Amino acid sequence: LIRGVQFGCCAVGLALYSYFLAIATRHDVSFPTWVRAVEGITGVGVLYTLIGVLLLCCLAGHPFMSFIAIVLDVAFVGAFIYVAQANRGGASDCSGRVDTPLGSGDANESVNDLPSFRNICKMQTAVFSVSLVAM
Repeated sequence: LIRGVQFGCCAVGLALYSYFLAIATRHDVSFPTWVRAVEGITGVGVLYTLIGVLLLCCLAGHPFMSFIAIVLDVAFVGAFIYVAQANRGGASDCSGRVDTPLGSGDANESVNDLPSFRNICKMQTAVFSVSLVAM
């Protein structure tokens, strides 16, 4: 159950950051390097939790595999602390001036046919929330 919840959290983060990158690329909007880092962390998290769920049936209880799982779990806690820190802008109420992965501006403003900064901020809030759960 815990691995399933972790998988879901990682999948939400991966999906939203894939959306951010696709929109930014389509509209020639530059984005910071940390956006790619979050995409990579959530992508590897999806892969790790999916493999963890599948191998849980076969290799659960083996000392070596349990040790590897513990080491990787601790590493992913650190990784998702970074994801939460990177998405701390989504912890606000998404009104006024907001900082998002696709730029900063007034929450009601929209640039280059992009979603409004308020909608992007709310998506960032979702990633912030699921990164806390994934820890």
